[in-house]
Amino acid sequence: MIDRTGVSRAIKRTYGATLRPQWLEQCAEHIETELAQGARAELHLEVQTRLVLEQLLDSEISDSCYPALATDRDSGRVTELPGGAGAFLQIQEIMDIGVSKHAMWEAVREKEDFEQCGIRPSYLPARDESDSDGVFTAGGTQHSMADPAASECETDGEREPRIPRTALKVELTDGKTRISGVELTPVSQLSVELPVGTKVVVSAGRFLEPTGMLVLSSGGIRVLGGAPSHYKQHTLRARLESLLHARGMHVSRAE
Repeated sequence: MIDRTGVSRAIKRTYGATLRPQWLEQCAEHIETELAQGARAELHLEVQTRLVLEQLLDSEISDSCYPALATDRDSGRVTELPGGAGAFLQIQEIMDIGVSKHAMWEAVREKEDFEQCGIRPSYLPARDESDSDGVFTAGGTQHSMADPAASECETDGEREPRIPRTALKVELTDGKTRISGVELTPVSQLSVELPVGTKVVVSAGRFLEPTGMLVLSSGGIRVLGGAPSHYKQHTLRARLESLLHARGMHVSRAE
């Protein structure tokens, strides 16, 4: 059985999220149904919390959590973050405001082409030599290391293309209120490639006057991951293409 009260308190204490009872009940019932099909041993509260957190990260924040941000009565803006663990928030948009959208789109397209060639991206661990007999899989097709298609890719671009990075702007929501965050210096946890719907905990940062924009810092944000399934189509490339088309620039859309 999932200890609803214990899990709710643990997530609030650690991540700053106040779970909606109805969502937690549905989540707990789903987990209990899954567990009933396997081992029946009693789970430690830490394990129960982890199982609920996995579901929470892939949920729509307005469905699973009560709002965490309070607005100022006079300005109507958020002027401070909640205490404790901070604010459990969801990324609604993330974009680099210092790079042209067309240049970024070209970089994203080149990186996708590079990865489709079967060359292992730098963010994945190195392949174990023992598991490859000179064969790898790309796009569902096996290639030998001497495959002409793979060789051509390696010849044309031995280095993985990099997406330009200057200053990221992030739109965040608690399910009710939206705030904008910006990095004045690079925040290592953030990337323009983070999926829409990613959950973060923001525990520190200052709000700029008069814009109300939150300045993000490396020590003030934790990226937890996750993303609701209905955001899967909102890839970085798709979002860039929508922006470019809205500006009258015609680029080939991803299939």
